[in-house]
Amino acid sequence: MNFSRMAYGFFHTARPFTKILLVLFLMLTSYLILFGLGILIAWPVFNVSPPEVIRILEEQNTQDHIVLMKFLQVLYSIGLLLIPALLAGFMIRKDARDFLKADHRPKITISILVLVLLLVSIPWINYLGYLNEQLSLPERWSELMEKIRQSDEDSWELMKTYLSANNIWGLFFNLFMIALIPAIGEEFLFRGVLQRIFGEWFNNPHLAVWLAAILFSLAHYQFLGFMPRIMLGALFGYLFLWTQNIWMPVIAHFINNTVGVVYYYLFLQGRIGVDPQQLGMQQNPVLFICGSILLTIIGLTVIRQIQKYSTDSQSS
Repeated sequence: MNFSRMAYGFFHTARPFTKILLVLFLMLTSYLILFGLGILIAWPVFNVSPPEVIRILEEQNTQDHIVLMKFLQVLYSIGLLLIPALLAGFMIRKDARDFLKADHRPKITISILVLVLLLVSIPWINYLGYLNEQLSLPERWSELMEKIRQSDEDSWELMKTYLSANNIWGLFFNLFMIALIPAIGEEFLFRGVLQRIFGEWFNNPHLAVWLAAILFSLAHYQFLGFMPRIMLGALFGYLFLWTQNIWMPVIAHFINNTVGVVYYYLFLQGRIGVDPQQLGMQQNPVLFICGSILLTIIGLTVIRQIQKYSTDSQSS
């Protein structure tokens, strides 16, 4: 018996394009199954019939059905992101944790550096978002641009509804729904699966990082946040590339989401007067932005060198 073959899944030797098709199939199938289950569960739990759930989703009636919408949002993240990533890892390597590089605990030192890295990157990420909002299409496409802006505003209004919480328990659930589940699901899928497949396909790790980052940004369907999300995706991608540990970008992603959730919770309650998207841009924005970029580069360099030193020490 060939035990070496048992360590790999059925799609291990498949071409990268076939693996991409596999991931897309798993995403669609898993999402449809969980969405269907969610609609069925909503009937007895929320006393909302399946046709009414569809109507609520079409009309984006979140105010009157916020708990139901949050429930479906959690299923959306799990069905479209997390489960497909785990299944893809299993079908390619059999050991999904090994394929996703999730079989090693994150190092405390690097985890602390990642926390600092994400905090110091806020000003330049916000400024990039500001520049993105100033972009406009040619005059003949003004109607399309208006629809894009309206779509982004609708998405932001929906997110504000999700972010609003009346007590600490609502905040904790928002952290679970908006910070934890998406951080794990998106990093497992975009970095753990797609970035690895792109690296195999093009034999260029940097191209793989940026391709995964572009898809990561496109997946959020927000034109006015397209550029900052690409840079965030690249930041997460290089953390994964240089540490070979999926928990590093997961931690970074979780920190990024958590800062936003907690800050907006305080902002919407009137406890903080500065819009989080304006952080670092009130006074001397150029100084803040340049310092933010410099500190981000230094942080990434330090993390890479620490990981390289640790790897060299283990191999010697």
